[in-house]
Amino acid sequence: MKFRVSQELPEHLGYKSAVWVITALLAVNQFMIGSMVPKAHGSGGLKSLKSLFGAQGASAREILDTKLNSDGKTTTIAKWPTISEVPAEPKGMDLVEAAKVVMIPTGTPLYAPQGISFDDPVSALAAWQPYEQQITLSPELQKRWENIVSQMTCDYCCGGPTRVTIITNCGCRHAQAYRSIAKYLVRNYGDKYSDDEIIGELKRWKGAWYPKGVIEDYLLATGRVDVLGHQTHGGAGAEGMHGF
Repeated sequence: MKFRVSQELPEHLGYKSAVWVITALLAVNQFMIGSMVPKAHGSGGLKSLKSLFGAQGASAREILDTKLNSDGKTTTIAKWPTISEVPAEPKGMDLVEAAKVVMIPTGTPLYAPQGISFDDPVSALAAWQPYEQQITLSPELQKRWENIVSQMTCDYCCGGPTRVTIITNCGCRHAQAYRSIAKYLVRNYGDKYSDDEIIGELKRWKGAWYPKGVIEDYLLATGRVDVLGHQTHGGAGAEGMHGF
């Protein structure tokens, strides 16, 4: 069963109705995460894949997430530098719960405007959206912004396993928020953070808005796909496993 929290809302819905619908969709997604339990290891489950990356052993400013392949249609999983710190996996914890700690951000990032927090992803989604239209960049910064958004993909919203959608071609509200965050960071922190760090930070927000998908990708990349399984999504490839 596939749950997506990024479906476009009908135009006739008012702002309050839109927020209510987004809240409900996110609640369903969070419920699915809360109900996840590790699958029994053995012949009845998926075979464990060789780990390409180690589990997050220490807190660091880096995250495992999707990267657009050279074909422009599929993605693999790579390490991205981030702005906010990514926690280590807690020892002795259920593997799914430990993955949540790593991949689902909490708190308020240092750069966020007042009132925007990882802890309230629904309100943050609405609050970020206007910045794309409100901010005007210099030609130099505009080029940087275009480079950043051309590499960010909408993995769990549009397209298919062999045809991922880049956020510049996606009309969903999450894609608009990603573009807005990138524009805000380029203008206000472009002298402090690299393009890759800004992309990595967009992927932190992906964890707030798509927790189920990022946890599955993280467990896949760290060789523990048999714990939870992996739902194919945009860019995951014909086999639905990012080439693993």
